[in-house]
Amino acid sequence: MKYDFNILEKRAQELVNAGRSSDAIRIYLFMADGDPSLDGGYLGEKLGECYERAGDLHAAKYWYGRAVEENPMVRIDCITARKRLAGVTIDDLVAPEMYIVA
Repeated sequence: MKYDFNILEKRAQELVNAGRSSDAIRIYLFMADGDPSLDGGYLGEKLGECYERAGDLHAAKYWYGRAVEENPMVRIDCITARKRLAGVTIDDLVAPEMYIVA
């Protein structure tokens, strides 16, 4: 399926600016569907930003990480975001000594 990336990106940004990050996530997920590179990590970064604004820090950390995987030399802001979210863990659900292996 072909779509106009610019139209979708513009609408997603309008939604973010209006405080509707959850709706912007829907557009970014639509755009990312079937795109293994996430447009060089761009969509991963945008999803990370939206999830962070929406308060879903686990999802934000994941998407920032995906962006870095796809384009580590460019997605410097995502590396910074991952460091900022380093305290977002699952340690309250599973003790680290149970799942971290040396």
